Amino acid sequence: MCKTWGLLAAALLATWVVQPASADDKAKVRGQEITFKSGDEEIKGFLAEPEGKGPFPAIVVIQEWWGLTDWIKQNAERLAGQGYVTLAPDLYRGKVAHERSTASELLKGMPRDRALRDLKAAVDTLAGKDNVQKNQIGSIGWCMGGGYSLQAALHDPRVKACVMCYGPPVSNPGELKSLKAEVLGAYGADDKGIPARNVHNFMQALNAAGKKFDRIKIYDGAGHGFMRPNDGPDKPNPEYRAEAAKDAWERIDKFFSNELGGG
Repeated sequence: MCKTWGLLAAALLATWVVQPASADDKAKVRGQEITFKSGDEEIKGFLAEPEGKGPFPAIVVIQEWWGLTDWIKQNAERLAGQGYVTLAPDLYRGKVAHERSTASELLKGMPRDRALRDLKAAVDTLAGKDNVQKNQIGSIGWCMGGGYSLQAALHDPRVKACVMCYGPPVSNPGELKSLKAEVLGAYGADDKGIPARNVHNFMQALNAAGKKFDRIKIYDGAGHGFMRPNDGPDKPNPEYRAEAAKDAWERIDKFFSNELGGG
């Protein structure tokens, strides 16, 4: 697993701006920065809520190695516009990278146990809200966050639906025995950081652990970060694949709707 994370840090091709929520979705959403408890710390996060009293299903939205960027917040708003209360915890404590070298340093400097504690705290915070269905909580993340989406589900049985978008997978069936959540994955066949063979190994491990693996999809002609149209605020992302991204989002929306009852 450590080797996989190391390869990811060295080879990630990522961006920090992506499709915003639609105008209709934004009209239905209230987004705000909040502070919540993680262990002995007070940490920040971005909370997006649909209009109305609910109760709604909820999703923890997990950042890339760039940090809690506008891209992550926009995805949180997008999902909130579909009827989910979403919370994106700030795993880097306010730091955001604009260069890959800085992003790599931030990733390497983030304690894994602290990140898992923050994700559990995010689930605690969502479950404690009056407008959230406490038994209908999911997680989603991209690249680094995709790996932590799976880890959140492995360490917290309250996570019922887990989405991994080109996140580091697990190849040991024994590590997947505690998994209670349903899993959906979106990967690129041309991803240099997470080769397709690693994804196939993940699918085999899920199968060996008695878990579903047919919701893991590898997109031909797509590399790492293929769901994001921009590289920075105005630079096109050469890895963006519009057709694959559209299909991935459609699958994600259907998955969360089926598993959590939103959408």
